[in-house]
Amino acid sequence: MLRILKPAVLILFIFSGISCLTNPVDLGEYDDYVAQFDLVWRTFDQEYIGFIFLDLNWDAVYDQYRPEMGEIQSQQELVEILLDMLALLEDAHINIETPDGEIMTTYVPEYEVNFDMQVIWSYIDSLSTGGFTFWDADSVWGYAMFDSIPYVMVRFMDPNLNFAHLSNFIVNIPDAPAMIIDVRMNGGGVTTASENLAKRFCSERCLAYYWVNRNGPEHDDLSEPDPCYTNPVTVYFDRPVIVLIGERSASATEHFALRADALPQIILAGDTTMREVNAPSLLDLAGGFSYTVTLWTIMSADSSAWIQETGIAPDVYIEVTMEDFNQGVDPVLEYALEWAASQ
Repeated sequence: MLRILKPAVLILFIFSGISCLTNPVDLGEYDDYVAQFDLVWRTFDQEYIGFIFLDLNWDAVYDQYRPEMGEIQSQQELVEILLDMLALLEDAHINIETPDGEIMTTYVPEYEVNFDMQVIWSYIDSLSTGGFTFWDADSVWGYAMFDSIPYVMVRFMDPNLNFAHLSNFIVNIPDAPAMIIDVRMNGGGVTTASENLAKRFCSERCLAYYWVNRNGPEHDDLSEPDPCYTNPVTVYFDRPVIVLIGERSASATEHFALRADALPQIILAGDTTMREVNAPSLLDLAGGFSYTVTLWTIMSADSSAWIQETGIAPDVYIEVTMEDFNQGVDPVLEYALEWAASQ
């Protein structure tokens, strides 16, 4: 598969109202560069969940970067140092936002793609009945029919997705033997969207995963796991479903993959997801800047794995090469179509 590195690979999901932090933390003169540096370093030291995944001496990091504070002369210089320091955490949900809304990433993971959008569209154009139908603005998601097999593409876990469209679609395909849901290209969004999507395939309350957060001053002080469930809705698809995932499937999309994996009629196919599920909260810096710190992470429903470390593995791994794409072939979609037709 093709390995790529892009400057902005993830769409972040932001949780509001979950943080117990004072914003800003009271560490002295807030508009002083040294105080801001101490603010950020100490906030991570006291609150950041991700240290449990790292072999990193955070005190040594302070000693490394703190002397640079004596030389800086602008907020931008401070931000550049903070970006370098926070990059050591290798957490794609940690970033700094400028006053005009620009997101400055601290870490962009490498990932391998197991899809090609041009190839996917060629399948839809050549095989579907009636082409692709968009449900919401900006081509966020929609569906095509491959004979009797519905193919649903969700490109972004948008907070404004109208799931009544999906419910109506389900009602209108009573004879479909199975469904394909493709989130290989979905870099995330908000977890409420991933939950609402999963509900459309749930017949009874089902444990999806556990939330865990920092609850003490030590880096390994953790709360008791807090269960997260998928609850059913009135209209749901109760026949077999195959969900297509890959390393580009990140953040809130990984939450959806976990929820889907827990439902009995769903299988996952493709490749392991990106491993970027830590949940951030947004805090202020001076001059209109802000930064994120990830406070929560998730554990598998059987408590055997941290998803930030393992990702979500497919039930069926499907190898994909650039040669496949160059020949106009999508092995993951080919497998899904064959699987769905056999149900």
